[in-house]
Amino acid sequence: MFGNRRHARYPINLRLRLQLPGGELETTTEDISLAGFSARCPQLPEEGTSFGFAVHLPDGVTVLGTASAMRVSAEGLSGFSCEFSKDAMPAWEAFVKQEQGSGGLWRMISRYVASGSDDTRAVEEKGRFEALFKREQASAVRLHMVGENGEAYRVAFEKQPSESPEATFANVSPIVQELVKRAASRILSEDLFLRRTPNSPIEPVRVVELKRGGYAYVAHHPNGKPSLMGLQGSEMMVVDVDGESIYPHFTEDELERIAADSFRREMEPSSSSTSSTSVADIQDGFSKKYQHTVVDSRPAAATFEDLRAAMIASQRVQSRTYGPRTLRLFPDVWVYAEQVSAPATPIRGFMVEDGEALCVFVLSGVNAPRVSRLESADFVSIIRDA
Repeated sequence: MFGNRRHARYPINLRLRLQLPGGELETTTEDISLAGFSARCPQLPEEGTSFGFAVHLPDGVTVLGTASAMRVSAEGLSGFSCEFSKDAMPAWEAFVKQEQGSGGLWRMISRYVASGSDDTRAVEEKGRFEALFKREQASAVRLHMVGENGEAYRVAFEKQPSESPEATFANVSPIVQELVKRAASRILSEDLFLRRTPNSPIEPVRVVELKRGGYAYVAHHPNGKPSLMGLQGSEMMVVDVDGESIYPHFTEDELERIAADSFRREMEPSSSSTSSTSVADIQDGFSKKYQHTVVDSRPAAATFEDLRAAMIASQRVQSRTYGPRTLRLFPDVWVYAEQVSAPATPIRGFMVEDGEALCVFVLSGVNAPRVSRLESADFVSIIRDA
């Protein structure tokens, strides 16, 4: 149930092997936390059964431990509580910390890898969607990122009517009414269509704005107990069907605003925490207090060799592998670039290495945020390095 979880969850697909009593099963995680993960499994033992597992991290490290099946949904999505081996726990904690600080950024980069283009904000999907959208014909949908901090939900509440929890759920069970009234401040009057994880189907979801901040939706489980499931900011939202805008009818300017919501905001440390270290202290992300250098005139040019030297010297490097491709991210190496493909629209951002190619994760410029590959003829300058 939302609010009762001890650890935040982060959506990511990692290769997972489960040593089930009936044999080994290979699948992928749907989301992870410090205490465990969830995954889609066609066959599972009874809840509470324990078995060994191995999770393969993007950097090639394999994390071993023992998992217990805690819940099994009708859709085959199962949650596992885990005990990690002593040697594996530091690697798991470090990876979860990285997801906390910059997981949304890596999800955007993964879309760049999959699409083969610079546009990481939206994806086009073709299929048959008549039943989902209750139309006579619907063959293509466009999905857009919702923003690391849920900017799409914030914009939807700004521009569309919302209702009180009492009005929206007046005809459902008292348990659901009490749950929503206790946690929610308001609810959108219509469903949004979301893909909540990379492997899940598109589905209608009624979004709830929470009193404590953030957004969620009401989920019904096979055991009959409803809960509020938090929305993580990694979801993709359907914004048009066959080229026609659908609810909540975002404008292009609003989609640009949503796309700019690239980094998770730092949270205040919990008052109930027993540790003196705040989340802001341990995040491997980008401080909201940090502002990169604003360039008023054309700075000195840098060669690709200069860029690679700055990247080698950088103190912070993150890497992930996508099939045969390994990408490395350098959050401390910021550049200014004027590309031959668009000389009138300079870009600013930090460096990403895609094999032999050098790229910029664009944070300032047309269609930011996005990943843009540098060419040898581009003008590039280092405006901040390690």
